[in-house]
Amino acid sequence: MTKPVVSKDFNLEDIRKIREYNSLRHVQMTPREIVEDTRKGAAMVLERLRQSEKVGV
Repeated sequence: MTKPVVSKDFNLEDIRKIREYNSLRHVQMTPREIVEDTRKGAAMVLERLRQSEKVGV
């Protein structure tokens, strides 16, 4: 299982790749581990959004 490579324009196919990747990773995790993993991922995305807003993108 390799990390998905997403396109520069981040389209629906990229979302599908990420969901499939996470599904395979989460199959061996407890619900608590899945929630924590999701929170970590969301924190990274939110930080990137905040940074892009500061830049004015």
